[in-house]
Amino acid sequence: MIHDAGAPAKVEKNGQPAAKLLRQDGEILQSQWMDVTPEMAKRWLDNNFRNRPLVGDVVAAYARDMTNGVWVPTHQGIAFNDADELIDGQHRLNAIVRSAKTVRMMVTFGLPSKIAGSEMTTMDAVDRGRTRSVADQLKIQHAMKDGSVIAAICANLGSICHGERTRRLSVGQTLDIFRAFEHAVIFVITHRSKEYGLRTTGVLAAFAFALATEADFTDEETYRAGCGSGIISRMFETLVDGDGLREKMPLTHLRAFLVSDDAKLLNRGTDRGVAELVLQAVWLEMKGKPIGKLEMGMEGINHFRALQAERVRKVGKIFVLPKAESKS
Repeated sequence: MIHDAGAPAKVEKNGQPAAKLLRQDGEILQSQWMDVTPEMAKRWLDNNFRNRPLVGDVVAAYARDMTNGVWVPTHQGIAFNDADELIDGQHRLNAIVRSAKTVRMMVTFGLPSKIAGSEMTTMDAVDRGRTRSVADQLKIQHAMKDGSVIAAICANLGSICHGERTRRLSVGQTLDIFRAFEHAVIFVITHRSKEYGLRTTGVLAAFAFALATEADFTDEETYRAGCGSGIISRMFETLVDGDGLREKMPLTHLRAFLVSDDAKLLNRGTDRGVAELVLQAVWLEMKGKPIGKLEMGMEGINHFRALQAERVRKVGKIFVLPKAESKS
């Protein structure tokens, strides 16, 4: 049960310390903070016999936080059973190896491999809860009511800056990207269309990226004084409402595609391609020349990257990891 916000009641802290407990069967259960080095992580992974398949995107996401110095130690860490088999933490350990960083973690040893009087093992009870998504955390911990769309837009902005598809962003990485493009992201969310094709993440992320190059969206004071007065913000509003479109212009072709039946096929997997198409259309529209049809191209995305090279560099740096060791 979740209670309304207010002063929390005092929590009793008179339980038995977890540092060293004697189990009912006489074995020792021990939990402790440890600085886990890449060498330790490699050795511990040799005891990873029975675990779920490793997800590379999760490892990369954890490793990015470790590399950038924003990994936060929590009660969730590494666990071994009484046979010294690794039963929790394979993704964290692989991330330590991938990042080549020493990371402080809570490590538990001696969990029973079998539960007395039951067919269950301790691993049966590990990771059974519903995972909080980045969107959940933005809504709950950071009071962002549009947490879901903010998370999706920021993932795409990361991809635009990094030049490759980005997956499994952490809350910290999402917030870093959001702060870099905050006013532009808020603008596209506030003024987004209700039509499916026009409100897809690729469209919103592309316009947020382009808008960030306009003076109105560079800082809080300028944003409050002139939000929405630039050419790109007016383009976005035109795309949304369809008023003032000119025949054979890039924005007209773009809108026709986004409201067509073909747009119903768009999904998260096509967001990056849609973003590139939108930025190409915006760039061509700014040139003011009619076109026969709108085609994919990199001129638009490269143009807007160049206009905000430092911002792009900072966001792209989030995703840089040490080169993985080659297996010989």
